Amino acid sequence: KQWYQRRVRGDTNNMVRSLRSLFAKAAVGVRESASCIVVQRIADNTYCSQNTFDYRLLFVKRHQRLKSWPGALTFPGGVIDQEETVSVPNFNQLSCIDRRSSAEPSDIELIYRQTALRELLEETSFDKDINIHELIPWTILQTPLTLPRRYNTAFYLIFVGSNKLNLKPREGEIDSLHWLSPGELLFNSSNKVAPPTVSDVSKFLQHTTYDQLVDFSNLRYLNYQTNQCMPVSVQFSDGIVQIFPGDSFYPEALEKQLRDTSQKLSIDCPVKEHIKEQETVCRSVFDLRDGQRKVLYSDLWDGHAIIDSEFYCKLITL
Repeated sequence: KQWYQRRVRGDTNNMVRSLRSLFAKAAVGVRESASCIVVQRIADNTYCSQNTFDYRLLFVKRHQRLKSWPGALTFPGGVIDQEETVSVPNFNQLSCIDRRSSAEPSDIELIYRQTALRELLEETSFDKDINIHELIPWTILQTPLTLPRRYNTAFYLIFVGSNKLNLKPREGEIDSLHWLSPGELLFNSSNKVAPPTVSDVSKFLQHTTYDQLVDFSNLRYLNYQTNQCMPVSVQFSDGIVQIFPGDSFYPEALEKQLRDTSQKLSIDCPVKEHIKEQETVCRSVFDLRDGQRKVLYSDLWDGHAIIDSEFYCKLITL
């Protein structure tokens, strides 16, 4: 729990270094991957009170025959091929992207960027020329310890304005392509959504306009590190929660999970009751008995927007 105590004291740099060390130890068997989050401005002002966003994101619906998240909506992406790493002798897991320390992406990070663009082209026939340096880091997520297939995925934003794209899903791997706003994805309980997608999309909720999102993402890239993050999955009596760094329960949950990686943590109490006991919360809640999906972020440490309790109360009534 030392890293959390450092956070309370405001020693963010040492806290992040401690977390990186823990995540590195948990990375056995993890495959490296990258994904693109394509952001398109809605040009005809057709958004309404049910959809307050003037932009939408590109999602792929994975084929039912796939082993990992069949039938789920995710961002286009995939694993890094071994041949792609040959040119970088010291290739290892990406744990941090820091624009402040270097004006150019590292050789290691360039591999992730190349993979993100390659998978976008392969899965969607993406037809817009994108310079690899136009990609803006959003998150680096490592799959929780209890899942059988684990990945360390770098997610990148691509802004395409209101340009019309001629896209086509990759046969045999992608069933269909979907343009959805953050609200349309998260608050339609009929959508089957992979947990990493829930986490990433929830960070868009306070950015309702395309221009606002462009400004925020660029400022964040220039002023904050994008640090690797590994949530801890916890089964409550009425749903499943993914706990993230920044949540006051995270150090205890991570410590318990590292002691036994074969079993998902279980707490016999309702999700809302547990939230009331926490000083700070940074978690995504999904698979509740009523079929709803909720998100709650506050006190984030990676430069993303804060969703406060008042805003959260509005969200869960949608």
